[in-house]
Amino acid sequence: MRVLGIDPSLRATGWIVVEGREVKGWGVIRTKGELAESLSVIRDSLLRIVEEFQPERAVMEAIIYHRNPKVAILLGAVRGVILITLRDAGVNLIEVSPSRLKLSSTRFGNAPKEQVAYMLKSVYGLNEDVPDHVTDALAAANYILK
Repeated sequence: MRVLGIDPSLRATGWIVVEGREVKGWGVIRTKGELAESLSVIRDSLLRIVEEFQPERAVMEAIIYHRNPKVAILLGAVRGVILITLRDAGVNLIEVSPSRLKLSSTRFGNAPKEQVAYMLKSVYGLNEDVPDHVTDALAAANYILK
């Protein structure tokens, strides 16, 4: 199964497409400028990724508590764009809690990000210096593939 993992963020949305243990593509959608422009860039980029890689499923981390209300609202807008874009593209998206993602990658639900990244890079053969946003997206994709 070909899976698109997503790590949502307004300025740096990480993504990765995997099939089995093979990485098909990855990257970071970088944005700047006003909110509407940034959300449009995220939508357009996701549509290109879906068109190029044809994922059967997608997964991203479920909403987490954030102390800063402004950041939480912006992240909610990003997540909304991702949800509607993938639905319109016909890609089924599921959301998984952060602790379940860590548990599926390391067998420890409170594992630090560095441990999750190390384990996943090892399993998927990623020797290069992959950005944190991409390894977070890989943790999401890996959840479905387990």
